Amino acid sequence: MTDSFAVTQKAVLLGPNDRLLLLENANGVWEFPGGQLRVGENPITGLKRAIRGTTGLDATVDGPVLNTAWEIEEGGAFAAIYRAHSPTEAATLAGDHVRAVWVEPTEAIERDLNTTQKRAIERAGLL
Repeated sequence: MTDSFAVTQKAVLLGPNDRLLLLENANGVWEFPGGQLRVGENPITGLKRAIRGTTGLDATVDGPVLNTAWEIEEGGAFAAIYRAHSPTEAATLAGDHVRAVWVEPTEAIERDLNTTQKRAIERAGLL
């Protein structure tokens, strides 16, 4: 194991009708919008940049709902998941995402999300 550590930030992103945005990546995995934090970048600024880069949406970020860390082959990984809002549901995909869907939080839980994502939806006060 190396000393490297990746920091990812994701958002439980709600639209104007309180529906949640889920992105499907090229591997068929559903995930929240977001991305890696850059060295020296403010966390909120970085999350807004990542949301805009993957969805084209300008979001406001309320605050963190869940932090988690785990080992990966290259070292370690840390994810901070925030609750955020978008004034529109007009997402445009970029990167390795193939589909975007806006769903009710209860419908999101029924999808094949990992335990951390489901817990983040709950901790965001959506269930």
